[in-house]
Amino acid sequence: MKRNNVSKLERKYYPLQFAVPGLIIFTVFYVCSIVGGFIFSFTDWSIYNFESPGFVGLSNFKDLFASQSFLPALGHTFLFALVTTVLKVGLGLVFALLLNRAFRGRNFFRAVIFLPCTIGALVIGYVFTFILQPDTGILNEALRSIGLGGLALNWLGDTNIVLYVVCAVESWMWVGFNTAIILAGLQSISTDVYEAARIDGASAWQTTRAITLPLVTPSINTTITLCVIGGFNIFDIVMSMTNGGPNGATQVISKLSYDAMRVGTLGYASAINLIQFLLIVIVISPLLNFLRRREPDI
Repeated sequence: MKRNNVSKLERKYYPLQFAVPGLIIFTVFYVCSIVGGFIFSFTDWSIYNFESPGFVGLSNFKDLFASQSFLPALGHTFLFALVTTVLKVGLGLVFALLLNRAFRGRNFFRAVIFLPCTIGALVIGYVFTFILQPDTGILNEALRSIGLGGLALNWLGDTNIVLYVVCAVESWMWVGFNTAIILAGLQSISTDVYEAARIDGASAWQTTRAITLPLVTPSINTTITLCVIGGFNIFDIVMSMTNGGPNGATQVISKLSYDAMRVGTLGYASAINLIQFLLIVIVISPLLNFLRRREPDI
C-alpha cells in the first residue's frame, strides 16, 4: 500500500522535474533581471561606484526627460515600429496568400523568402551598408548602369530617408518569418469550408474576404504583436547600419541605453530600459484587447 502511494506521488510530481530547470533559468535571467533593473534605475550605479550605488530617486528619469536626444529617439522608435509592422505584416500576408496556392517550385520559394531571417541582423546590416554606399554601392551602380542615375541617392547619409531605408532592410529581413506564421494559419483552415463556398457560387475574392481573412485573423494578430514589440526593441540593425546617425536621424531608445552603458552610467541605462519596458506595456495592452475583439468566434 505504501509503495502504491509512493508511485502515485512520483507520477504526480514527475513533470515538475522537467519544469524546474526551465523555471530556474527563467527566474534568474528574466525575473531577477527585471527586478534588478527596476531597483538600479533609482540609483547612481556606474562603473565608478559599482559596488556601492547610492539611491537618487527620480534623478535618472528627470535627466532622461530633460535630455535633448530622448524625445527624437522616442519618435524614431514609434515610427520605426509603425512602418516595419505595416510592411512586415502586409507583405507577409500577400506572400502567404501566394505561397498557399499550388504551383511548381512552391517549396523552393517558401525557403527563399524565409532565408533572410535565419541570417544574423548584424551581418545583414553590414552587407546592406556596402550595398547602399552612395559612390560604390551596388544599388547606385545598378541604377546608373540602366540610365536611372537620378535615383541614385545617399541612402544612409540623407537624414530625410535614412530611417525609412533602415525600416526597409528590417522588413526585408523579417517578412519571411511573418509569412511563415500566416501561412501556417492558412493551412489550418479546413478545405471543407472552401468547398462549401465554391458550391454556393462564391468567387475567389468573396472567398478570400469572407472566409480566408477572418479565419487567419489570429495569425495576423500574432504577427502584429510580435512586430510591434520587435519594433520598440530595435537595436542591432540600427547599430550595424547607421550607429544612430547621421545627426541622430536613426537614434532609437535601445541605442540610448547602449550609449549610457558604454560610458558606464549603468543606473541611467537601467532607467532608459525601464521606460522602454513601460512604453511597450502601454502600447501592447490596448493593442491586444483591440485585436482580440476583432477575432472571429470559431
